[in-house]
Amino acid sequence: MTIRKLTDEELPQCVDVIRKSYETEAIAFGITEMNCPQHASFITLDRLQMSAEWGYLFYGAFEDDELIACFALEKTEDNVYELHLFSVLPDKRYGGVGAKCLEFAKNEVFSMGVTVLNAGAIHQSVRVRNWYEKNGFTQKEIHRVAYLPFALGIMSCNVCE
Repeated sequence: MTIRKLTDEELPQCVDVIRKSYETEAIAFGITEMNCPQHASFITLDRLQMSAEWGYLFYGAFEDDELIACFALEKTEDNVYELHLFSVLPDKRYGGVGAKCLEFAKNEVFSMGVTVLNAGAIHQSVRVRNWYEKNGFTQKEIHRVAYLPFALGIMSCNVCE
């Protein structure tokens, strides 16, 4: 498996991976395009391209020449990056792909001189929350946002440790 920065030309592949990855979450939590149109399971290429223009750095994991996972990093404060759209194809989960991508993201942030990496996840998803905790993150805060049909948990990791 190879993990690297994605080119703009590879963003359409990323849309497919994100949609497939987040579809399982949407089904599990009753998320629809009507009650949460901005959920990642409904992401568009336009939205990804706009995120890239705003400064998101997109990365992908490839097995042979197939994109099997992707994520984005965004600098939000002097010493903080946010992990966005962390996605692994459902049939590639549970084989360490996500952990390798997360480790890559931590190392990438550390190499940029930043010490904190935050990630948001559906707070009610105990499985996802536990996975982040197993990989060095701790629960930082919980947000209740009016336009989301779930609570958003913010997980945080000190990448120097």
